[in-house]
Amino acid sequence: MSDTGRKNFTDKASEALKPDSEKSYLEQAKETITDYADKAAAYLHPDSEKGVAQNVSDNISKGQDKSSNGKSFTESASEYLDEAKEKLGEYTQKGSKEAGDLKAEAQNKFAKE
Repeated sequence: MSDTGRKNFTDKASEALKPDSEKSYLEQAKETITDYADKAAAYLHPDSEKGVAQNVSDNISKGQDKSSNGKSFTESASEYLDEAKEKLGEYTQKGSKEAGDLKAEAQNKFAKE
């Protein structure tokens, strides 16, 4: 069980199993943002205050994280948050374009009827 305020382990597993090609832009954006926020929380929250399962999960993730080469936890967490902001902007643009395309398509369809 994950600690309060952290991404649930079962959510992480189900997101990993579903291919990105089957996810909407909104799902991808939400997943990306929550992933980066959870990684930032893993670095900012002291290990001594985490539950056993959360501590193990975070340490495994930190060991697999290639971006923390010699960087402090704060630098890594800051980078995760910056990247989450960038991804949010990208997904917002894609979602807006997709919504605009759907609106134009609907307008054309109703104009023909």
